[in-house]
Amino acid sequence: MLTSILRVRGRNRQSLSAPTRTQLRNASSSVLQSTTYSGTVMADNQPDYNAAEAATILLKDFRERRQAFHALDDYDKAMTRMRNTASVKIEKLDEPLKTIATRLFSTTEKGFFLCQVCEWKLDYLAEALIYAIDAKNPLALANNTRALVEHLAALVAIVEELEKLENSLRGQGQEKAINDALGKAEKFIHRGFYGKSPKLTNDKNEQALYVNDCLRALKKEVADIEDIYDFLCEYVHPNYGSNLLVSTGQLGSGRLNPPEEFHRETLDRMRRYCSLCMLFLRKHVIQHCGVFIRLQDLLELCFIRGAKVTNVFSIKAPKPEGDGKSRDTAFFFPKARTPMEAMNLGDEFLEKEGYKVQKRVNSGVIDGFIYDVYTTDKGTVWFKVPMTKL
Repeated sequence: MLTSILRVRGRNRQSLSAPTRTQLRNASSSVLQSTTYSGTVMADNQPDYNAAEAATILLKDFRERRQAFHALDDYDKAMTRMRNTASVKIEKLDEPLKTIATRLFSTTEKGFFLCQVCEWKLDYLAEALIYAIDAKNPLALANNTRALVEHLAALVAIVEELEKLENSLRGQGQEKAINDALGKAEKFIHRGFYGKSPKLTNDKNEQALYVNDCLRALKKEVADIEDIYDFLCEYVHPNYGSNLLVSTGQLGSGRLNPPEEFHRETLDRMRRYCSLCMLFLRKHVIQHCGVFIRLQDLLELCFIRGAKVTNVFSIKAPKPEGDGKSRDTAFFFPKARTPMEAMNLGDEFLEKEGYKVQKRVNSGVIDGFIYDVYTTDKGTVWFKVPMTKL
């Protein structure tokens, strides 16, 4: 269901003058060679693009990739088939599994919707930043860069909360614990969309996600994100920082609206933060999509014959059949209930047995099985995974 949605490619795509692969590679290299996450310039390097050029290329690339998701603009229409399929399957379940499956499906879909909301806001911020860089508007650059960091942090916090739900459900066989995990995720997603200022409500379940909480989630990947955010805030508030962007920094003297070169170091630091945000999104896109596919797989476990609350999320031991030495004797997990569970068991088996994977190659589909060949420090290893539920 969601797997096909995540592979969506929009029709009638309109080009945003998307950068070429060479430009994108060189822009990424320029940012990574010339800066650390703190924005410090590593002077020994000579990047292919300056900070403004690199940021513009990466921002345009993000916007171009987001064009595919216009297929979800009419969200209800795009999700109709998935909802109908899930509804039919859920209706066949008995309680309490029926309610659990209903809540899991709803939480996954709403979480996906909320992430799409975040990414569309990031898209509009990217558009604003491209304008700010082109127009050499320092205040627009500062304000929108800070907003970019805030919304990126919110997206990461949402994905993290859904990963917590996934981890809480796996191996859990107690109805109360399952419902508690679902309830926590439901409240978080509700706050992420409907949340309001604490000045408007005393109910914490109705309050918006706190920026600092979101930054802490992002901090697990970007250690100095709080320092970055504090730096940007200094140039957003009506204080000396933002005054400095439109003056030479002395009260009652100097000049107003100085040329960009006067504050080049500060402005380039902001542009590099834009670039680093875009690179972060490129690096973590698989992780962000993956959590929805894994939650969908947990939902599919509810539809397996014999599933009940006590065993639906049970964790299988990685005990394969076969010896993995050839296609005919490929490792196979007969107790895996879904293709994804079979793939997870394969990964667990390799780790448990001490294999160090160097490369994985798909070797084709034969008789309803996908064959994967792993190159490891112990030699070549074959696995086969069913294309449909076992």
